[in-house]
Amino acid sequence: FLIYESRTEVIFGHAVHIPGANMGVAGAALGTALAFTTTSLIMIYFLLTRARDLKLVGTKGSFKPQKQCVKKALKIGFPIGLQIVIMNSAQILIVSIVAPLGSVALAANSMAVTAESCCYMPGFGISDAATTLVGQSLGAGRKRLAKRFAYIAVASGMAIMSVMGVLLYVGADTVMAMMTPVHDITTLGASVLRIEAWAEPLFAAAIVCNGVMVGAGSTIAPCVINMASMWGVRLTMAALLAPHLGLKGVWIAMCSELCVRGTVFLVRLLSGKWANVKLVKDEKS
Repeated sequence: FLIYESRTEVIFGHAVHIPGANMGVAGAALGTALAFTTTSLIMIYFLLTRARDLKLVGTKGSFKPQKQCVKKALKIGFPIGLQIVIMNSAQILIVSIVAPLGSVALAANSMAVTAESCCYMPGFGISDAATTLVGQSLGAGRKRLAKRFAYIAVASGMAIMSVMGVLLYVGADTVMAMMTPVHDITTLGASVLRIEAWAEPLFAAAIVCNGVMVGAGSTIAPCVINMASMWGVRLTMAALLAPHLGLKGVWIAMCSELCVRGTVFLVRLLSGKWANVKLVKDEKS
């Protein structure tokens, strides 16, 4: 409604007037801001008044912040916040590397990123579940159970995203054709999606392992791994390959970086250091 002007369209055989503000890109930005604001306010309302275990209203006791609690929250939350800021900054630099390649490459890159999100969204869902399960298990002192949950979650994420990667590889042309009729964009976009499809299993490992370690309260190591991989591998390779291979070079860099990141996360997961677990054979839980 904010993007387009008012118009009349035929829907199911009837002429329907659709109002619009005709604000263009500004309307898209405003719509996004309103959506986030509205959703956040609703979530905060239910969290503070309806959530059984977390609500502040109607609950006995004081919720005044305590030094120990704030210190622990900052210890866990600061590395995550820093990671998000730096990773997003790296994404901006990636766009700055792609932009000189031309409008076709820029459009293909943007649409391919959107198309690929269908593959990794399940991984983020499993990651959130892993964070909860591992956190609850370690909180109950059941380290062996936490490790089991971690392995199951990572294996599930890798399996699902592997299947999604196969579908992406096979259906790359169809997916891109659904997003734009421009042949040059669809051809280039499909080619880079097929490159990225090879990274999906290890991309899943990186996503879910990150969630596992966050659930264990180990946030510094994932932060370092993500930042070193993004800046040391992806950006460096993209800057070197883009002038010679174009957009394909950027996505080769992306694929390589995700494989490196996933491998490092798997090594750390199997080491057990994320949960400070050395021996679990003598545990009964």
